[in-house]
Amino acid sequence: MQSYEIRRRFLEFFGERGHRFYPSSSLIPYNDPTVLLTTAGMQQFITFFTGEDKPPSPRATSAQKCFRTQDIEEVGDRHHLTFFEMMGNFSFGDYFKKEAVDYAWEFLTAELGLAPERLWITIFEGDEDAPEDLEAKRFWMDVGVPEEKIFGLPKSENWWGPPGDSGPCGPCSEIYYDYGEEYGLGDPSQDPKYGPGGDEGDPRFLEIWNLVFNQYEQRKDGTLVPLAKTGVDTGMGLERTTAVVQGVRYVYDTDLYAPAFEKIKEFAGVSVGDSDATDRALRIVADHTRGMAFLIADGVRPGNQRREYVLRRMIRRATLQAYSRLGLGPEQLAAVAETVVDYMGDFYGELREAREDIRRIVTDEAARFVEIFESGKELLESELSRLDGGNFPGDVAFTLHDTYGFPVEVTREVLAERGVSLDEAGYEAAMDAQRSRAREAARGYDRAVAAFGGQEIHSRFVGYEREQIETRIVALEDSPDAPGEVSVVLAENPFYATGGGQVADEGWITSGDGQLEVFDVVPAGGYQVLRARVERDGFAVGDAVTASINRVRRQQIEANHTATHILHWALRAELGPDVAQAGSYVGPDRLRFDYRYGGRVSEEQVHRVQEVCLYKITENQPVRYYTTTIDEARELGAMMLFGEKYGDLVRVVEVDGFSRELCGGTHVRGTAEVGAFKVLSNRKHGADLYRIEVVTGREALFYLTETAEQAEEIAGELRVPVENLPDAIENLRREARQGREAAREEALKQGLGEVGTLVDGAEKMDGARVVTGQVVAADVKGLRQISDDVKNRLDGPSAVVLAADLDGKAVLVANLHPDVSGKVRAGDIVKEVSGVLGGGGGGGATMAQAGGGNLEAIPDALARAREILGRKLSDAG
Repeated sequence: MQSYEIRRRFLEFFGERGHRFYPSSSLIPYNDPTVLLTTAGMQQFITFFTGEDKPPSPRATSAQKCFRTQDIEEVGDRHHLTFFEMMGNFSFGDYFKKEAVDYAWEFLTAELGLAPERLWITIFEGDEDAPEDLEAKRFWMDVGVPEEKIFGLPKSENWWGPPGDSGPCGPCSEIYYDYGEEYGLGDPSQDPKYGPGGDEGDPRFLEIWNLVFNQYEQRKDGTLVPLAKTGVDTGMGLERTTAVVQGVRYVYDTDLYAPAFEKIKEFAGVSVGDSDATDRALRIVADHTRGMAFLIADGVRPGNQRREYVLRRMIRRATLQAYSRLGLGPEQLAAVAETVVDYMGDFYGELREAREDIRRIVTDEAARFVEIFESGKELLESELSRLDGGNFPGDVAFTLHDTYGFPVEVTREVLAERGVSLDEAGYEAAMDAQRSRAREAARGYDRAVAAFGGQEIHSRFVGYEREQIETRIVALEDSPDAPGEVSVVLAENPFYATGGGQVADEGWITSGDGQLEVFDVVPAGGYQVLRARVERDGFAVGDAVTASINRVRRQQIEANHTATHILHWALRAELGPDVAQAGSYVGPDRLRFDYRYGGRVSEEQVHRVQEVCLYKITENQPVRYYTTTIDEARELGAMMLFGEKYGDLVRVVEVDGFSRELCGGTHVRGTAEVGAFKVLSNRKHGADLYRIEVVTGREALFYLTETAEQAEEIAGELRVPVENLPDAIENLRREARQGREAAREEALKQGLGEVGTLVDGAEKMDGARVVTGQVVAADVKGLRQISDDVKNRLDGPSAVVLAADLDGKAVLVANLHPDVSGKVRAGDIVKEVSGVLGGGGGGGATMAQAGGGNLEAIPDALARAREILGRKLSDAG
């Protein structure tokens, strides 16, 4: 039974028992900035459990994407994963322990066919706060679990919650699969440490399902009281359950990872089992490509903060193994990531939507890391060569990180492979010194807000009514780390501060003697701090000044903000009331609107949304804004953001007749001021998250004009009318595809035609026949095919090393008979030879690949390969 069949059966099983199916929420937790990535199936239901929201159904089931960042460094062994799927069934005040136990037991034994005698159970053992969960124990015994197979575990293992200082919580009960006594370290009946969940039970027992019973509410003083409405939250790990069902010990031996391993074998000729080092590299690449594909599909992009750095770290760690150990280039690593799309995209449609993003982002990020790796490797190797015992210097590791961009975790990985430890204390000391320098140079928002922290300041925002005002300076501070910059507070301030998705205003502050250019506005509680560059000096607290916003820029922002409200209304009108805003950007250049929607959004629907927006804009409906009470706003049906906190008084922005939202931003007076409206893209960024980008006004006119001119230019080059351009482009694509296929076939035919000559020229070296040479090939696959043909014709112990010019890059493959690979590994050959070509490479025992930019060095590289083979075979003989 394959993993997708287990997933399907689980969801159908609980669906038939009254559970509403929920698609997986995004790996980016919704409305919870405290959590880096989604780690459990219950996260999207937390407000149902706490009572903040009423669930549409008292029963739910889901297959949730989850991610464990703390396991990144551990991945490479047979057990650890970063990305995993958690199958769950949930009850919100409906059924409780008995039904949860019955459902789990029936699904595992009847639906999946697991032997009941293989299943062991753990329950909460009880402590001074809560009693032993004898209720769960009784229900497990009722379904047939012998009492001696039910073990109690402490609160550290079998208790969930509360999520904060107080809230719902309760005991857990876990289901373990028993692989058999032969894997045990001792007898569980004699000592529970050898049982499920015990300190020494891991080799024999594998946890596959955790049942959480929300039974209590913990008060702030730590006491527990029974919940009025109990709940059930369960999580069955798909990867582990698949391993059990498929009769294998480890998750990496299941069908979930087979496509990645097969693709790597196609590229590098290596398989699981070739060597411990290769196996570790294969598992890292297989796991990390799954994780990176799902992160990218959910909208994460590589960066240096929070979840963005998690993605960057994964791509770099996978690239390190793929490039240096397996001989894969950035494009090949991206191709491995695409196997995730092919294998899991039918259920997780966001993967297919993001295929191009996955290929592009992985390729680009991996290519950048290869450059970093190559630039820092020389210093790393030089320092290692001088090392005479002891640890690798921490200050050198910091220099690699700070100067070369060489991540310290990569340094640790390389050192670990050499059996060398890093001087962590020295590294931290160098890092702390840099942090101190950074703190001393702190600037930006924190600096601006802190500038007047000890002063009593009175300022009034007048930017809704005034674009220019005569006012006075009430606070002024030079920026100590940015000469020529100041922080200013005005008595009356027309500049809008960043907030609600809208960017800050820009403009000028002038007096008789001086002028400041305002480039940012920071909210600081009851007032706004203006950050400005000094163009002409001559300001002091109390000075009378003229404050003027950049009107042209403000108008573009206002147009985009009003257009955002019209777009929000149009999306709900087209797709239904389930559309929920999830974020926005409103600037002078464009607007971006993130929204959640459980269904698929077609191009036709986006076209209709654009059309209805244009109709509403050209109707020139008036735009009104007024302040009212929050209760009155609710009665009026004003749109409010889920999870947003509002005061007693709120500002309502109303577009006459159809749109009414709570909003603190600035807007046009009539919809016709928005002008043109053009949707640039509507892309899926997660299971139910979309991002639509729009240009309006003159930016839309510029875009449309430029696009039309480009279309006219291309049509002219192709000598077709503009309206026939799509057909002409499709014809060109078809011809190019046919041309590439013909060129590949011709190159392969030419290369295979040289096989006979290569075989005839084989040298004998200590019982093996050795062939080296340069051939014609269209791609790596063709080069490998030619090497296979040569090796097969040699019929016996042989070594084939061939090189080719592939699009201006020197590529070399080493293809060895198993009898030869026992004396010299293909990966060792290409590692030595790759330097001659000016590149890198790697691989396994029988197949490896190297590449570099020095085409003229191909003869020298082949000669080096012959020399290595001669020496190694002679030594082994």
